[in-house]
Amino acid sequence: MIKTIKKNGYNLHILKTNKFKTISIKLLCWNEIKEEELAYRNMLTDNLLFSCKKYNDNRQLAIIKQELYNIALFASNYRSGTQIVTEFSLSCIEDKYTENGNFKKALDLFFECLNNPNIDNNSFSSKEFNITKKRLLASIKNEKDNPGKYSYKKYKELVGNKKIVFESLLGREKDLNEMTPEKLCTYYNSFFKNNHIDVYVLGNINEKFIEKYMDENIKKDKDDTLYKLVETNYTKEYSEIEENSKYNQSRLLMGSNIKNLTEHEKKYEAILYNIILGNSPNSKLFQNVREKKSYAYTISSGINRLDGMFIISAGISYKNYNDTKKEVIKQINEMKLGKFSEK
Repeated sequence: MIKTIKKNGYNLHILKTNKFKTISIKLLCWNEIKEEELAYRNMLTDNLLFSCKKYNDNRQLAIIKQELYNIALFASNYRSGTQIVTEFSLSCIEDKYTENGNFKKALDLFFECLNNPNIDNNSFSSKEFNITKKRLLASIKNEKDNPGKYSYKKYKELVGNKKIVFESLLGREKDLNEMTPEKLCTYYNSFFKNNHIDVYVLGNINEKFIEKYMDENIKKDKDDTLYKLVETNYTKEYSEIEENSKYNQSRLLMGSNIKNLTEHEKKYEAILYNIILGNSPNSKLFQNVREKKSYAYTISSGINRLDGMFIISAGISYKNYNDTKKEVIKQINEMKLGKFSEK
């Protein structure tokens, strides 16, 4: 049972359990998506966990993490409906398997990175900034050459929801090129104030210690907004587009809007439907379209209840385009008729 406590400026969620040998902390910072901020969010997550004031290069930080029994520090940005979520996470082995005080030291390092970054004279360290900037720029350029991600972007454009159609969740190349260590520092100074914060703690922990520690280390003006899942809606009934590309393999995306489902249906029936139709090696799409017909190199289905989308994605040879579509629709119609085994 998760215990939720509304604090001054953040929400604390605790799940005390002895089922695991590790303790996991997730600090979520979330808000409405703003495309112009995406590059900044990604640069910030990279820089905060690349080094900090106390351990001011990546090698020093790597050494101290090893000394703390190889704790894991991780950061990522992902979209949830119309929200962008920045997640900072810590995972470490419980003290009884290491030594007394190791968890406290791991927490101290985690918040050292978040609260005392490698900043001097209102500027992030230029050395670390340039390394992470070069890395992010390469990721943005590589993403443009990824046929799966490109086709998914074109699909979202096709079905009519412009609000969440971006070049990349990594951010825009022009925003990254214009960024400086000083501008990133300015963004950092307002980041935690301008985002809602939820902290999740899972493991065999002392709840009073956790609550006191978080109060001392999370500084924010009062805001008791709980994390919310905001759904988006797609508008078009039917559309189709074909586009020539330089890729050797063609990419086929077929999808539909999810309409008028209850919460129970979204959480259970729709998930089971997805697994049987196309989300496992034993699924109808995999067994029939790929294995029996050999129309596709890969094929799978996915459901995103927040986007209101159900998508089937296949890597195909273009000559199999029409045959693949027909077979996919056949398998969907068989699902409607209940033609699947009890197994």
